[in-house]
Amino acid sequence: MKTAATLLAVLGLASAANAGVTLDDLSIATITGGSSTSGDTSGSADNMNGGSGIGSGGSWSGGDDVYTLNWAGGDLVADLLFTHADGDIDLYVWGDNAATVLLGSSTSTSDNEQVSVAGLAAGTYYISVDGWFGDSNSYKLQLNGVPTPASAALLGLGGLVATRRRRA
Repeated sequence: MKTAATLLAVLGLASAANAGVTLDDLSIATITGGSSTSGDTSGSADNMNGGSGIGSGGSWSGGDDVYTLNWAGGDLVADLLFTHADGDIDLYVWGDNAATVLLGSSTSTSDNEQVSVAGLAAGTYYISVDGWFGDSNSYKLQLNGVPTPASAALLGLGGLVATRRRRA
């Protein structure tokens, strides 16, 4: 019983310490579709702890890296590439700054994680890489996607305008 009370007290302190913290506060970089970045959760703060920190659900306890994603719209595929034997890390895609709208997650116990979100509207999203039960690891995060028809039309229109200007 004493252990349970101590655990609840610790969880309460962790939650209070993260009160008012947003993913914008935790973000280490801004990324866009079609880009990739390398990182390492070793030495990263443990701010995302589900019920005891920012983020809904889960029971994460390792360091986490958060990225702000400026998305042009369309199907998103996020790949987290790492060697599981070096440490178990997981991938989350969030739809809001408070980490309460989880759009997708991948929490396997093998090399690499992948999250796909179909038809994601243009906007700002957040991606978190989090260690499982205190694990850490180095990784490569790759973001790919298929633009929505409206986004593709704008790209095509831009190319048409550029072509027209060259001929003039």
